[in-house]
Amino acid sequence: MFTKKQKKTAEDREKELAKARAKQRRKLIKTRYGQRQKKHAKKGIQSCLLAAAAAALIIMMLLNSFKAKGDISVLYGLAGFLVPVIAWRGLLYAVRGFNEREKNYITCRIGAGCNGALLLCMCAIFIRGLF
Repeated sequence: MFTKKQKKTAEDREKELAKARAKQRRKLIKTRYGQRQKKHAKKGIQSCLLAAAAAALIIMMLLNSFKAKGDISVLYGLAGFLVPVIAWRGLLYAVRGFNEREKNYITCRIGAGCNGALLLCMCAIFIRGLF
């Protein structure tokens, strides 16, 4: 039942070291200079999702408005007031996403740009409607 532990020979130690070196080499190949991959900022992803939702809402409103030749219900007007709120919230998420450490900030940049453009677009539509 009880067996003696076999002593490691020099050959076994060499095999273990070679295996460890190969594992380390594979790890360095997978990552950039041995650094681990950065994940996207969670707030940046939320910002991009809000930008997509606001863009879908504004496209839907514009298409239905053209289809109905300007004769649309009050519901579309309320949705028009909802788009800047969503875009503003997305812009805030993008700015907060830049505060997350050790993350990839590309989603924050995309979210900030898209939400800013949607805010400007809605401001232009409202100003155009006044004149």
